[in-house]
Amino acid sequence: MDLRWPLLLVLVVVAIGVVGFLAIKRTRHGWQGELPLLARSYRLTSLPEYQRALRLHERVSAAALVVSIVATAALIGATARPTWTYDPRADDTNTPHVDIMLCFGPGSSLYGGTLSDLRPLFETLGGIVETFGNQRIGMTNSLYRAFPMTADREWVAERFGEIVGVMKEVDAPKNGYDYVDRLGYFEAKAPAYGSGPPAFTPTVLDTLAMCATGLPAVGSDNGRGRMILYFGDAELPDDPGTYTFSFTPPAATPLFSKATLEDTVKTAGIQVNAVVPEMSTQPLGFVEKLVGDTGGQHIEYTQLSSEEAADRGKADKQQEEISKAVEKILDNPPPSALDQVQQSAALPFDWDVPDLLLQLALVASIALAALRWGMRL
Repeated sequence: MDLRWPLLLVLVVVAIGVVGFLAIKRTRHGWQGELPLLARSYRLTSLPEYQRALRLHERVSAAALVVSIVATAALIGATARPTWTYDPRADDTNTPHVDIMLCFGPGSSLYGGTLSDLRPLFETLGGIVETFGNQRIGMTNSLYRAFPMTADREWVAERFGEIVGVMKEVDAPKNGYDYVDRLGYFEAKAPAYGSGPPAFTPTVLDTLAMCATGLPAVGSDNGRGRMILYFGDAELPDDPGTYTFSFTPPAATPLFSKATLEDTVKTAGIQVNAVVPEMSTQPLGFVEKLVGDTGGQHIEYTQLSSEEAADRGKADKQQEEISKAVEKILDNPPPSALDQVQQSAALPFDWDVPDLLLQLALVASIALAALRWGMRL
């Protein structure tokens, strides 16, 4: 039981003490002070006017006693009643309710060497994921689902750390190629040479569609926000000014059309964000337009060659660019119904005020004062 208004309890005790003191004083010295002794006072007390005054006085005294009890009980009830106490929640309960699909476009592969921009990305994400609360995250590389949507942030942070470890071994192998079996943490295992027909080469459209379908609640509403964080080359063959060295082969036919992908993303309310190399960014390409239409952010970073990545200064600058881009995107998640409910429940805080009890005590106190005044007349 919590005392919401402890000062009122002090005032109530003081008021009871004052009332008791006055009652003892009036009993000892008479109602209006010392009165002279009267001979044959029974003649006065037997008068009808005296009897009427005595009955009125008794009734007023009884009423004053009742309202005093009511006022005292109301004040004590307002002070010592069980109350709802505001208990601040843990920090992670104030985090956004959003499902994040980490999406890697064509060309994001560790076979044959580490891309210089992937390692700083996963190092940044590993630290950010550890601060997650209500967020969930999944990862898709081209058409390979590295892991589905999960809220197990410790496991995801550990997986990102393992991917960084694999990248270090790819750059500087210690025991031959024993890291190959662990490449599945990030991408699908490459088929052995001559083991079958060449694998289908996905386009950016196919990758984004695969990422969109990996978000739970596509086609339904679970109250959570949905976000795609796309990383890599975002060019399409028919984008204006597309470079010939884009990872998207001109001959590749996408499984999903632009209209189908756009309809899927907008119908599900998915916010698309893209972190892309500066050299591959062209004005108003399809992906950039899709990002703008869904309320996402399109951020560029400087892509380094293997020789430039060896320069520590340039590598640190690139990591800073990627870290800021990822943090900026994750700090601006799409709105969700669960976030709105959480905000409305917390702000403004509905204080637990005993309005009814305090009003009853006020009315009883005014009535007591009026009765006390009537008894003096």
